Amino acid sequence: MIDILLATFNGDKFIENQLLSILSQTNKDWRLIIHDDGSTDDTLLIVKKYQAIDTRIHLLDDQVVCRSAANNFLHLLKSATSDYVIFCDQDDIWFESKLQVLYDSIQSEIEAAAVYCNAYGYNGIHITSNQVSLFERNSLSNSLFLNSGVQGCSLLFNRALIDMLLDFPSFIVMHDHYITMGAVSFGKLKYIDLSLMLYRQHDQNVTGNIAVSFRDRIRRFFNRANPIIDRKHYEANKSFYNKFKDKFTLQQQDIFRAYLQFPELSFVQKVSTLIKYNFRMGNNRWILILKLLFKKTI
Repeated sequence: MIDILLATFNGDKFIENQLLSILSQTNKDWRLIIHDDGSTDDTLLIVKKYQAIDTRIHLLDDQVVCRSAANNFLHLLKSATSDYVIFCDQDDIWFESKLQVLYDSIQSEIEAAAVYCNAYGYNGIHITSNQVSLFERNSLSNSLFLNSGVQGCSLLFNRALIDMLLDFPSFIVMHDHYITMGAVSFGKLKYIDLSLMLYRQHDQNVTGNIAVSFRDRIRRFFNRANPIIDRKHYEANKSFYNKFKDKFTLQQQDIFRAYLQFPELSFVQKVSTLIKYNFRMGNNRWILILKLLFKKTI
């Protein structure tokens, strides 16, 4: 069975479409667990309407207020009991094959593993991008400098990985970043080169907006206000390292230490470190070196 974890907050404009797309999945062996973070609109009325229609929909009504999407998803993660788990944003639309395609890719994995797909950017009227995620990642070296995790609502992971990560570090910047770091550190992270959902972009995105158009991505790349290393993700990676360093291989410890020391290095030392440890953004090392010319480090 797959536990679908849906964190909600004031999503009545979009959540019905998402619920309908979940009900339309070709894989029927799922349970939808919903936790609301204090909505003041009609989100809960819509959820309860569909809860009455389908017994696979469960509302976790525990009066806990999480005050952020990340904390809400991590709270839900503690309630997941199935062999596989996937996060679900309230405002996206899943294609009917999404769960099945992801499950087929991971169901033979015995050790800790996660798999993710891509998504179409969507503004509520038309598709704005064929791929939201531009960088593939499968290791610490090509993940640490991305300042993000795999898009949470595209990420399916197994019980072996969940059990390793339920004892949380002191600081987690986002739920998807945390699971991504766990997968590339302790298991396998697989990518399916298919866009299997509509990732809705609007002014009230709970988990944040991302640049999807080519113009926006170029503008963000050359914006000096965006450093090479985002401070919050740096602190989250540091917290992750301190929590789990005894479980890392010696090579992984070296990679983490090189990353954590990176902001203090000279320009030449930074270039040398990128080459020595094969640090990349996805599969591209040159993007990081180019960023050194234009941006502050952190």
